[in-house]
Amino acid sequence: MERERQAQLRHMQEEQQRQREEAERRERERQAQLERERRAQQQRLQEERRRIEEAERRERERQAQLQAEIRRKEEAARAELQRRQEEIAREKAEQERMRAEMQRKAEEEQAELQRRHEEELKVQKEEQERKQAELKREEEEQKAIEELMRLKLEEGEQLILENARLITKGICPNLLPTEEEWEKARARLVGGKEKFHCAIAGTSGAGKSSLVNALRGISNRHANAAKVGVVETTTEITAYPDPSTTSARSQWVWYDVPGAGTLSIPGPQYFNSQGLFVFDLVIVVVDNRFTAQDIAILHQCKQFKIPSFIVRSKANQYISNIMHQELGYPMDETEEYTTEDTLTRDSRTETLEKSKQILITNTQENFKKNLEEAELDSSQRVYIVCAQSIRAVVTMEPGAQLKKADYLIDDMQLMEDLDKAVEKRS
Repeated sequence: MERERQAQLRHMQEEQQRQREEAERRERERQAQLERERRAQQQRLQEERRRIEEAERRERERQAQLQAEIRRKEEAARAELQRRQEEIAREKAEQERMRAEMQRKAEEEQAELQRRHEEELKVQKEEQERKQAELKREEEEQKAIEELMRLKLEEGEQLILENARLITKGICPNLLPTEEEWEKARARLVGGKEKFHCAIAGTSGAGKSSLVNALRGISNRHANAAKVGVVETTTEITAYPDPSTTSARSQWVWYDVPGAGTLSIPGPQYFNSQGLFVFDLVIVVVDNRFTAQDIAILHQCKQFKIPSFIVRSKANQYISNIMHQELGYPMDETEEYTTEDTLTRDSRTETLEKSKQILITNTQENFKKNLEEAELDSSQRVYIVCAQSIRAVVTMEPGAQLKKADYLIDDMQLMEDLDKAVEKRS
């Protein structure tokens, strides 16, 4: 009995234990269910918040897009308004330009009409002045012809006396040119009275053609150079207009005259046959001494009242001869004197200056004596030059070649005096 009772008691205890465990299990399950429901509720709340936040974000974006669209439309409206204002301003400016252009054209047309009217008046006035000047010129020409006839009669008488005096001195007398010689001489002149015509005359071989080339600033090998040579190469008088573009030198026309005293051009007929009496200036080129022909040319220049220059050419040859032959300086024509010692350079410079002074002294003494004996102006300057130095002066080469500077004596003075001769005539 007791065992049954204990068994029942254990059974009851076990049942109670099982019930407690079942109740605990159910409570745990209920708690777990509650926890799941709570978590689900939290998840639903979080999801709802996300939806609300997403809705709010989308609303903000929509509002921002609306604001941006409003701003874009406002900016577009402002830009359109500004474009229209600028278009109106451009149209207004174009209208103003067109009005100004029309006004300018009207003023130009008015000015053109005024200019044409003034030109017509000017032409009429000039025509009247031209006719008056023509009448005056004709009167002056008539007077000049009468004066020329009078002077020719006087010159004829003077020429007879002068020729008689020259014959007694053994000098060829001056002969008046014939009418044919006058016409032939005038026909040779290039450029008319606007140019300054200079004849380069003298005996054969004096260096006339080289001087013509140098005065034009070109070498004897230039394509347009006057022909040069040991024998007389100029057979007829040839005009060479100066190539310079400067106002003074562009007036020059240089004439290479054949050499006097040859078989083809006898001395007595030289001055008239070459028409030297029509030139503005005659340069008499002499070599180492005066000849009877040089003196005759100077006498005839004086007779015809033509300015004359006396030029002794080939100074470089004479200076070199004096240095090497008279003063004994070693001959070395190729040396440039750029690397030699100071003593050699100074010695050469000193010898060169001595040679120049000897040439100048001899020229002045001999030519002065020749001029006095010929009853010409003994104070007339004799220019001592050489073609290379003249060309260097004309082309303004600043001593680039040493030998050109070495032989420079009267070259610059000759060019200055030639320019003064042009100024004096004008």
